[in-house]
Amino acid sequence: MPLAAVEAGQLFEVAWVALLAGITVTTAFSFVVLFGARSAEAGRDGRAGAAAVYAGVAMLAFLAFAAVVVFGVQIMLTK
Repeated sequence: MPLAAVEAGQLFEVAWVALLAGITVTTAFSFVVLFGARSAEAGRDGRAGAAAVYAGVAMLAFLAFAAVVVFGVQIMLTK
């Protein structure tokens, strides 16, 4: 059985895309946790306005996280 030839350029592309995707997904979810915690803390301190703003930013970060995950799954399924 012959081995498949893989070009070095393809390996490099996989490496940098995986690194970029890992950093992006981790950062997006980190913002979800950070702003979710700040929202909860502001709520406990009685700062309803700040809590709502932090919750909104956490929701936006979660939407960005979900979009990146969905995009990654879509790419994997079409390749």
